[in-house]
Amino acid sequence: MVSESQTEAQGVLVVIPARFGSTRFPGKALADLEGRPLIVRVAENAASIVRADKVIVATDDARIRDAVLDAGYTCEMTGDHSTGTDRIGEVASRHEADIILNLQGDEPLLDNRDVDRLISTMQDDPALDMATCAHPFADAASWRDPNNVKVILDGQGQALYFSRAPIPGIFPGAEIQAHRAAMKHVGIYAFRRTALLRFLALDRTPLERAEGLEQLRALENGMRIKVLEIANAPVGVDTPADLDIVRGMWRQQTGS
Repeated sequence: MVSESQTEAQGVLVVIPARFGSTRFPGKALADLEGRPLIVRVAENAASIVRADKVIVATDDARIRDAVLDAGYTCEMTGDHSTGTDRIGEVASRHEADIILNLQGDEPLLDNRDVDRLISTMQDDPALDMATCAHPFADAASWRDPNNVKVILDGQGQALYFSRAPIPGIFPGAEIQAHRAAMKHVGIYAFRRTALLRFLALDRTPLERAEGLEQLRALENGMRIKVLEIANAPVGVDTPADLDIVRGMWRQQTGS
């Protein structure tokens, strides 16, 4: 838990939660990506985030810790947590930072320019509790897919609601392509330190339980979430097939 005495801290801390277990791809954090474990490639990429002061991989698995440390990056052990946000909170409690980012441990091709824009958004508006990213849906089929989380915004770019359902609904007879009124959420979060403290102290909420989406806990408790529009979603690794796709993209981007 982040302590109250540290709420005036300065700086930007990036935390990458990583665990060995995965329902669809056990051990994926240590899967090989062109000669290095996947989690090491993620840390390697995150090291180039211009506005970050420190990047830390957070894990409860000694194998992941050793792989990250052996590659020359920073890793800290945590207790057993049910969510990545809880794991981030434990690491954040040991470091002074006003802005804390949660990056996914399976997205080695994340465009760090988007991350720097997210950090800048938080720095430019001290009233923001959180910020995240989203991009337009390519088509109605992906909008209907419950695996794709939708977010709808107010006129100031703040999140009104997140859902796995295809929102907004279509009024009978209305000539609107509803998938263009929502955006696809990308699971990158920036927290104000005080907001992370508050969030972790809150009980799970009814909408969070119904949708299986942590960010609804924040909205149900009146927290403000700015949504930054980006061009494309980062390609994540959920399955071995995804890793093959990322390998191909890696080779194309790096020329290896």
